Amino acid sequence: MIKYQIAVVYNAEHHKYSGNYGFIRYSRRLIKTIFHLRQQTVTLQVTFLITKLPFMKQFFAMVSPRLLLLLCLFFGIRHMDAAAANHYSFAVKKEGRGTPLIFLPGAYCSGAVWDETVAHYKKNYTCYQITLPGFGGQPPIQSDSLLNTVVHELADFIRENKLQKPVIVGHSLGGWLALQLGIRYPDLPGKLICVSSGPFLPAFFMGAHVTPDSTRAMALEMKKQMSAPTPAHVKSGQQRMLASMITDARNIKKVADMAATADGPTQGTVMYELYTTDLRDLIHLIRCPILVLADWAGYKDYGATRTSVLENYQLQYKQAPQTIIAMNDQAKHFIMLDQPVWFFHQVDSFLRP
Repeated sequence: MIKYQIAVVYNAEHHKYSGNYGFIRYSRRLIKTIFHLRQQTVTLQVTFLITKLPFMKQFFAMVSPRLLLLLCLFFGIRHMDAAAANHYSFAVKKEGRGTPLIFLPGAYCSGAVWDETVAHYKKNYTCYQITLPGFGGQPPIQSDSLLNTVVHELADFIRENKLQKPVIVGHSLGGWLALQLGIRYPDLPGKLICVSSGPFLPAFFMGAHVTPDSTRAMALEMKKQMSAPTPAHVKSGQQRMLASMITDARNIKKVADMAATADGPTQGTVMYELYTTDLRDLIHLIRCPILVLADWAGYKDYGATRTSVLENYQLQYKQAPQTIIAMNDQAKHFIMLDQPVWFFHQVDSFLRP
């Protein structure tokens, strides 16, 4: 076993990957890192920290780092295809046949939040339900930027499975990930569908003037609070909060049960990154059509009006003129659960060639 650290610098961003892998798995990880950075300006540093086997210590003492790196590249390339389905941090559930639809969940939710939607579309589409790392019992990961790591892996998943122009459907956090994918990999998605989501989520309730600098302290406090509770506390807290986000009690219970299986530190990290990463000035890089399904009923108790919420959506997507915004007047935050008939009508119309 090799304990290793890969430090990567590209596009002025710093990323670190670490783990305790067998030689072949390590080699594949290295190849994957290089693969999705191959069109970037990259500084790559590999550090072998510890090896448990005495003969491996002797091996590393005799072999130069450059030769070892070449060996890793060789073995990694030879084993990439066979391991393609196993090297993602997220879980994938595949159903149906046809044009690919990739479904991304929101905070605390697993891919199962899309079960009813997949049941509707799997007769004519290949549906991929994604459960993110640290969600729905999926093991968490360590990364300098969890959301960037997920986006890069999604791009790898699309390429390696040869998905031609998939439609990315994301709710809340998932919608933000869809936008980030469209920004970083504009040639990959065919269409984006963002449900109750936008390029800077804090702007929905703090106003269009808000910036990452003004939300950073609050985001850090949220990260701390979300990392501590037990699953039971998370479930009870989510049941109270979800009453303002979902209308039907059965769906509230379903989502609260999902929340209880989520990793607390991961949710805190995700919320921190969402509150400190503003995509509003970058969405002009997205080339494909965008459908935004908006809600406002859940904001009534906070003094919001239909007009004010719609204007907020319009401002957030101002730099992506290809965006279509459709607003539902009855649904709360989980539009696909509250108003499925309306949701299917909007999505069906957008999916037509």
